[in-house]
Amino acid sequence: MPSPAIAPFLGATGKLMSYRNFSEASAVGFLSAILFAVFSDPVRNFVDFGEKWMELSALPYQMNIALLGFIVGYGLVKILLLARITILKMLLNYHGWMHSPKSTATKIWGLMLKAIVGKGNFPTFFFQAMLPRLPVPDLNITCEKYLTSMRPLLSDEDFMNLLTAVLSFKEKEGPTLQKHLLQKFATEENWLTNYWLNLAYLTYREPCAVNVNCYATDRRDAGSTNQAARAANLTHWILRFHQNILEETLKPQFLQDMIPICMEGYKMQFCTSRIPGKHVDELVTWKDSKHVVILRKNSYYKLSVYAPDNDGKDRLLTPAEILPIMEHILKDAEESVDSSQAAIFTALKRDQWADIRTRMIEQELNKKTLETIDSAIFLVYLDEEIPTSIEENGKCIMVGNGFNRWFDKSIMFNISTNGVVGCNGEHSCADATLPGRMWEYFLQNEKYTKDGNIIPERSRKKKIPSAERLTWDMTGFEKDVEEAYEHYRKLAGGFHLRIVSPEYGKGFIKKKRMSPDGFIQMALQLAYYRLYNQIPKTYESASTRMFLNGRTETIRSVSEYSKQWVQSMQNERATREQRIMLLKRAVQYQTQIKVDTSIGQGWDRHLIGLFAASKELNIPTPALFQDKSFWMTDKLSTSQTPTRYTDQWTLESSCMGGGFAPASPDGYGISYMIYGEEMINFHVTNNKYCQTTSSDKMADAILEAMSDMKELLK
Repeated sequence: MPSPAIAPFLGATGKLMSYRNFSEASAVGFLSAILFAVFSDPVRNFVDFGEKWMELSALPYQMNIALLGFIVGYGLVKILLLARITILKMLLNYHGWMHSPKSTATKIWGLMLKAIVGKGNFPTFFFQAMLPRLPVPDLNITCEKYLTSMRPLLSDEDFMNLLTAVLSFKEKEGPTLQKHLLQKFATEENWLTNYWLNLAYLTYREPCAVNVNCYATDRRDAGSTNQAARAANLTHWILRFHQNILEETLKPQFLQDMIPICMEGYKMQFCTSRIPGKHVDELVTWKDSKHVVILRKNSYYKLSVYAPDNDGKDRLLTPAEILPIMEHILKDAEESVDSSQAAIFTALKRDQWADIRTRMIEQELNKKTLETIDSAIFLVYLDEEIPTSIEENGKCIMVGNGFNRWFDKSIMFNISTNGVVGCNGEHSCADATLPGRMWEYFLQNEKYTKDGNIIPERSRKKKIPSAERLTWDMTGFEKDVEEAYEHYRKLAGGFHLRIVSPEYGKGFIKKKRMSPDGFIQMALQLAYYRLYNQIPKTYESASTRMFLNGRTETIRSVSEYSKQWVQSMQNERATREQRIMLLKRAVQYQTQIKVDTSIGQGWDRHLIGLFAASKELNIPTPALFQDKSFWMTDKLSTSQTPTRYTDQWTLESSCMGGGFAPASPDGYGISYMIYGEEMINFHVTNNKYCQTTSSDKMADAILEAMSDMKELLK
């Protein structure tokens, strides 16, 4: 088992496990001191040398022996641990295992990594300081990859214009901007973090509602139809997950069960809000927050989630203790006259919401209530809706009714009247892999009696806190609410969702020796091509969490191979053998691009960084970033929603997927979730106001493409 004494070299990584007192360097030092004192004769010469060197001859002989023993034991452990950390850092910088998983070098590397890491209950942020930093890709390689990825999408004329701009950039502005990024790489933990956060999210001025936030649905069969019981269980288990992060008992995540990945994002998953500002928003986290906010029929309630136990220690409220509080809120909200429609403002454009918020906080009552909501660990909505399908639930989670979603909040949960639950997250705070693990944790752990009630238990709390109703003063904001609701109604009305599942899963794809993700991406390409006779610019997210503070990179799955393949599927003269060959080459190319992006060698974020650097250095915008191709929107915005974070995962307790809106008004948002070997879910969204898109038609086209691809490979 690895020693937690590594922690002193990691900085403030938090609390250690319970076994730390028996294995840290000081304990070894004391043991060494005892051994030196007991067996003093064999080390007499060493002790005499130590006495002279330390000039401690005035101390008693046995004390000298013990002191020297402690120094030797403590120092030896520290040296060994430092060597271990250094070796681990070197091993984690090796990414050849992704390109050549069966090579001799990779096998040796794997054995060394397993031996160095060992096994144990590591603290959550244990490996953070050992993770490699995100590299800055080579400028010339990025330019070549960019041209290669754009060629299938552009006409000859547009491509020549882009080629000219790229060549000019490589010779003129590029080297200066690249040097700036390399300087950031040398001085910052992650050169991309602030660029990406600001450009992709915080300076985005359109509403967070629909455009930024994303959703996760319930399991196939809800554990209970009792709204209060489901809310109590959800609140408790999500709080338990949050507490695991605070106490650093949430296990670090590993790739291939041996490569640690970055856990930094968990620090902003809870207690965080996106505060609107003029021109740019701000992410604020309240680390010491100990309350949640519950909303029912426009009435807001603050609930302190810790209470002293019989032994005087503050402990989380249990599901049985939360249940009567939820039942009280459901009843009290029916009679409440102190309600507010303030949540509708969070669906406005960010600058407009910032102006209204500035006016609101001029009144102390509103300021206090807003601070309570912003600082809450998370928000819980006791909805009035009764969704009867996954699709209905998905839209309900995503947009609500305008007054029951606080779209600024990092994470929030809704429980419908029939007990169906959902999760809505603000995207700048975290990517899908983080809330996905939390959601799976809740769905696996919630338990009910046969009739859907909370399992009874005896409370050990001295006093259970009651929910405190929050108050507002909305005088003078009536017209703002009216205008905001009209804006929301149009925004939410445009969101359309269709969920479909093909007749087979990844098991069949793997038997054909192809990557399931690459195979699915080709199905999306074929579906779009059949509808529009065009090759769509496609975004697929890849995780870069192998690196410190890593988030995502873009997989550009469109290639000359994928273009040739989809065209061959519509060409009656193409043979079956030709189509299969082209499909395999297209999937192999997508897989290679996926590997490159995961190890920090994608081109998308690099170009964004170079663009941001040009603004930061205040130089004239390079022609490359003025070319219309650089600003071409993604017709397909896609992502594979991860699942199975632990071995306890079951299909019965698994979320039925989640999704997001299209990145462009005339595009599609497509999220897909792979369940075991036999099932895949597609969540397909579009903007209903766009006359050229239809998530219903796209979903049907995906099913047809998946069916034809199976038939092709039989």
